[in-house]
Amino acid sequence: MAIIDAVIDTIMDGLIFLRNYAFYPGEDGSFSLMRIASLFIAFAISGAIVTFLSQAKVLKFFGREAKKTSAYLIASVSGFLLAVCSCSVLPMFASIRKKGAGLGPAVAFLFSGPAINILAMTLTFSDLGARIGFVRILGAIILALVIGLIMALVFRKSEAVEQSGEFKVAEESRPEMKSWQQALFFLTLLSMLIFSVYEPMPTLILLVLLVVEVVFFFELKDIKRWLMETGDLAKKILPLFVVGVFFAGVLESVLSEDFLATLVGENTLSAGLIASGFGAVMYFATMTEVPIIQSLMNLGMHPGPAVSLLLAGPTLSLPNMIVIGKVMGLKRLLMYIALVMVFAASVGFVAGIWIL
Repeated sequence: MAIIDAVIDTIMDGLIFLRNYAFYPGEDGSFSLMRIASLFIAFAISGAIVTFLSQAKVLKFFGREAKKTSAYLIASVSGFLLAVCSCSVLPMFASIRKKGAGLGPAVAFLFSGPAINILAMTLTFSDLGARIGFVRILGAIILALVIGLIMALVFRKSEAVEQSGEFKVAEESRPEMKSWQQALFFLTLLSMLIFSVYEPMPTLILLVLLVVEVVFFFELKDIKRWLMETGDLAKKILPLFVVGVFFAGVLESVLSEDFLATLVGENTLSAGLIASGFGAVMYFATMTEVPIIQSLMNLGMHPGPAVSLLLAGPTLSLPNMIVIGKVMGLKRLLMYIALVMVFAASVGFVAGIWIL
């Protein structure tokens, strides 16, 4: 009976944490829909990226004829441009490798894609703070470049990409928008994400502006595609996100502060390696790493190892490793895992000293 009671109590703690996370996000414990509104806007932005920005134009820069500088730069920020998650980045990575993308840019894309997904970044800033958010963005971009370059350098002699056919992606049918229209549209959405959830007047002004833009910039079919893509993202991610938040509440319930303090309570390289190693073997669906890390920090996890976990967790997992190994081979996989863990731990350690 004692075991059953403990299990029930743990489940209840997870459910209470989930309720508080969604509806009582403030420190004063008052009811608020701020977090839900932020998530809704973030999904809308991700759906807009998929609908109105051409992935083909981004991916074509990874071909053999592309300039290396542009290939690495595009790959390192691809998470923002493509809005891919840890599940969708793998087939895209396999595809660009098969079609002729170099190992370095392909690995940079593999790391960056889920690491700076706009949904996860939004939640990082709102839940973990601006400092950790900026460190995560800069760290992910820098590590994507560095890891990609090292992989290309180490395996330059054995790198054997299929020589038949250049990498080509069929251009999708996209709404015809002028550059200034795209810029204004996405700026409005981002402004709503940053400002509108806190103040009612900016919310109303930006909402009216968004409606005007939608009416004058898009046709009805474009709006339907946007809503469908947004809904599709929500259906894929929200269930996993809810489970992740519940799991975070369970962790906060069962883990002791002394246990966390012993392993990752201080900013050391060993603590960073433990955190990045934990992130490498665990599976974090998009955004679930944020509430989990928030719970661990509440229990005493230092921000330095937390950053290490943020950098390694979305990029690696046991299921990912199987697919990556099939695409790159065992040697390249082991090198990639080692680089991610070591550099994630190093960035967390340095950030813990100088920034966090």
